[in-house]
Amino acid sequence: MSAAEVTKDTKLSDLTDAQRAELGQRAKEESFSGQALLGPQETLDGLEEEYRKGNYAEFADKVKWLREKGDFIGMRRVRGDGNCFYAAFAFAVVQKLLHFNDRPMHHFMVKHLEGTLALLKKTGFDESIYLEFWEPFKKLLNRMHSTDPEVVELNDQRLQQAFNDAYIVNSIVAYLRLVTSAYLKDNAEDFTPFLFTLEDEFGGKAPTLDDFCANQVEAIGKEADHVQIAALSSCLKVSLHVAYLTASGAPPETPALEKKMGEAFAGGVAVPGEAAAIKREAANDPHRVDLVEFEVPSTIGVGMDIGTLLFRPGHYDLLVRAAPQASPDISIPRA
Repeated sequence: MSAAEVTKDTKLSDLTDAQRAELGQRAKEESFSGQALLGPQETLDGLEEEYRKGNYAEFADKVKWLREKGDFIGMRRVRGDGNCFYAAFAFAVVQKLLHFNDRPMHHFMVKHLEGTLALLKKTGFDESIYLEFWEPFKKLLNRMHSTDPEVVELNDQRLQQAFNDAYIVNSIVAYLRLVTSAYLKDNAEDFTPFLFTLEDEFGGKAPTLDDFCANQVEAIGKEADHVQIAALSSCLKVSLHVAYLTASGAPPETPALEKKMGEAFAGGVAVPGEAAAIKREAANDPHRVDLVEFEVPSTIGVGMDIGTLLFRPGHYDLLVRAAPQASPDISIPRA
């Protein structure tokens, strides 16, 4: 296979040196295409207006629900190139670490991510390939809490710039694809049973895990679904939510500790309190957007929730939630 034959379906594990060089060149060209890989934060008003102008009132009402009852104040658009889930996921992880400004948490996550190199080696991936993809990710992570005076410390503006550098983003996306595939293969007993839900997509026969990984995970430009999300969040020990902006809501459950908003308030004894009442009302709203939580129990005593991704058919963006309100100062009267 020549370098010219690299397509969106090319498997990362099959790349030759020439093909990797082509991808690198393609990444540089994409940097000048004029289309942002990751857009700036914007309000949800624009998305709602787009749907209303297109006569998609149902979707416009769902966006309004996100804003008014879901407590989301904005979004970041991610380029829809089939890699948007992995790009959005990576940005959310790095941004969370940046805003945490917590050196121990940063140290833990960097060490944990470095540990995925061993997983890739264990599952038989080519070391020369995954190390090349890992390097830009490592350099980005090391721009926080650095003691090297030559390193330009990461901030929000520089993070935005980094995620509009096609070489950096494509490398990180490729690395996360390989890690997802490796985790699936290393935990085959947990994930294989859920491949039977994909029979219709594979000609009436469930794919083998190897086929699924080769064609749906490692293949460049193939979007992620529940199985991939569950695997990657479990592997990296981070939780996240996905808001499903679709007519049918969230898909059936797959391997994750998934909870839809409102499940805790359905049936049984109603949870008392104003906050619970607000959640019940939001969950029962006909324009409700299903919010599915991929929850990974913390192993270090501190949970890391990277936020919420917005799923629209075939595409993922990032949602921005309103900052939690500060607790009011308590005034203690003098005796």
